Amino acid sequence: MSTATLKWTNPTTRTDGSALSPAEIASVDIFDTDMTTPIANVPGAATQFTTQTLTVGVHNFAVVINDTEGHKSAPSNSASVTVEAVQAAPSAVADLTATLNS
Repeated sequence: MSTATLKWTNPTTRTDGSALSPAEIASVDIFDTDMTTPIANVPGAATQFTTQTLTVGVHNFAVVINDTEGHKSAPSNSASVTVEAVQAAPSAVADLTATLNS
Protein backbone atom coordinates (compact mmCIF):
# COMPACT_ATOMS: atom_id res chain seq x y z
CA MET A 1 0.00 0.00 0.00
CA SER A 2 1.91 2.99 -1.29
CA THR A 3 1.07 6.62 -0.67
CA ALA A 4 2.93 9.80 -1.62
CA THR A 5 3.52 12.93 0.42
CA LEU A 6 3.53 16.09 -1.66
CA LYS A 7 5.22 19.25 -0.35
CA TRP A 8 5.25 22.74 -1.86
CA THR A 9 5.81 26.41 -1.06
CA ASN A 10 2.82 28.67 -1.57
CA PRO A 11 3.46 31.66 -3.84
CA THR A 12 3.99 35.14 -2.42
CA THR A 13 3.33 37.05 -5.65
CA ARG A 14 0.71 37.22 -8.36
CA THR A 15 1.44 36.85 -12.09
CA ASP A 16 1.71 40.67 -12.40
CA GLY A 17 4.38 40.77 -9.70
CA SER A 18 2.15 42.25 -6.99
CA ALA A 19 2.24 40.75 -3.50
CA LEU A 20 0.04 37.79 -2.54
CA SER A 21 -0.45 37.42 1.20
CA PRO A 22 -1.06 34.00 2.76
CA ALA A 23 -4.54 35.21 3.79
CA GLU A 24 -5.40 35.63 0.10
CA ILE A 25 -4.85 31.94 -0.66
CA ALA A 26 -8.21 30.25 -0.18
CA SER A 27 -7.29 26.67 -1.06
CA VAL A 28 -5.05 24.38 -3.07
CA ASP A 29 -6.34 21.84 -5.62
CA ILE A 30 -4.24 18.69 -5.92
CA PHE A 31 -4.24 16.71 -9.15
CA ASP A 32 -2.95 13.23 -10.01
CA THR A 33 -2.17 12.84 -13.74
CA ASP A 34 -5.66 13.93 -14.90
CA MET A 35 -5.82 17.73 -14.65
CA THR A 36 -9.62 17.84 -14.97
CA THR A 37 -10.67 16.67 -11.50
CA PRO A 38 -8.65 17.29 -8.34
CA ILE A 39 -8.05 14.36 -6.03
CA ALA A 40 -8.19 16.77 -3.09
CA ASN A 41 -8.75 20.39 -2.11
CA VAL A 42 -6.88 21.54 0.99
CA PRO A 43 -6.96 24.82 2.94
CA GLY A 44 -4.78 27.63 1.60
CA ALA A 45 -2.36 27.49 4.52
CA ALA A 46 -1.46 23.87 3.68
CA THR A 47 1.94 23.15 2.20
CA GLN A 48 1.81 19.37 2.15
CA PHE A 49 -0.61 16.54 1.47
CA THR A 50 -0.45 12.75 1.74
CA THR A 51 -2.41 10.80 -0.85
CA GLN A 52 -4.68 7.86 -0.37
CA THR A 53 -3.29 4.46 -1.44
CA LEU A 54 -1.98 4.73 -5.01
CA THR A 55 -2.54 2.26 -7.82
CA VAL A 56 0.37 0.60 -9.63
CA GLY A 57 1.89 2.85 -12.28
CA VAL A 58 3.14 6.39 -12.77
CA HIS A 59 1.48 9.25 -10.93
CA ASN A 60 2.16 12.85 -12.05
CA PHE A 61 1.05 15.31 -9.38
CA ALA A 62 0.43 19.05 -9.73
CA VAL A 63 -1.18 21.72 -7.57
CA VAL A 64 -3.25 24.81 -8.42
CA ILE A 65 -3.58 27.75 -6.03
CA ASN A 66 -7.06 29.28 -5.58
CA ASP A 67 -7.21 32.84 -4.25
CA THR A 68 -10.01 34.43 -2.24
CA GLU A 69 -11.23 36.33 -5.34
CA GLY A 70 -11.84 33.09 -7.29
CA HIS A 71 -8.69 33.25 -9.44
CA LYS A 72 -6.72 30.07 -10.12
CA SER A 73 -3.01 29.81 -10.75
CA ALA A 74 -1.54 27.85 -13.61
CA PRO A 75 -0.66 24.28 -12.60
CA SER A 76 2.61 23.83 -10.74
CA ASN A 77 5.47 21.79 -12.07
CA SER A 78 4.78 18.07 -12.17
CA ALA A 79 6.16 15.79 -9.46
CA SER A 80 6.16 12.10 -10.34
CA VAL A 81 6.28 8.84 -8.44
CA THR A 82 6.08 5.29 -9.76
CA VAL A 83 4.35 2.56 -7.81
CA GLU A 84 5.84 -0.80 -8.70
CA ALA A 85 3.74 -3.95 -8.80
CA VAL A 86 4.04 -6.06 -5.69
CA GLN A 87 5.73 -9.33 -6.49
CA ALA A 88 3.27 -12.21 -6.47
CA ALA A 89 3.64 -15.23 -4.18
CA PRO A 90 5.38 -18.35 -5.54
CA SER A 91 3.24 -20.88 -7.34
CA ALA A 92 2.25 -24.00 -5.42
CA VAL A 93 4.25 -27.22 -5.77
CA ALA A 94 2.40 -29.49 -8.21
CA ASP A 95 4.51 -32.68 -8.16
CA LEU A 96 4.60 -33.75 -4.50
CA THR A 97 4.77 -37.50 -4.03
CA ALA A 98 4.85 -39.78 -0.99
CA THR A 99 6.54 -43.19 -0.66
CA LEU A 100 6.00 -45.50 2.30
CA ASN A 101 9.29 -46.61 3.84
CA SER A 102 9.28 -49.98 5.67
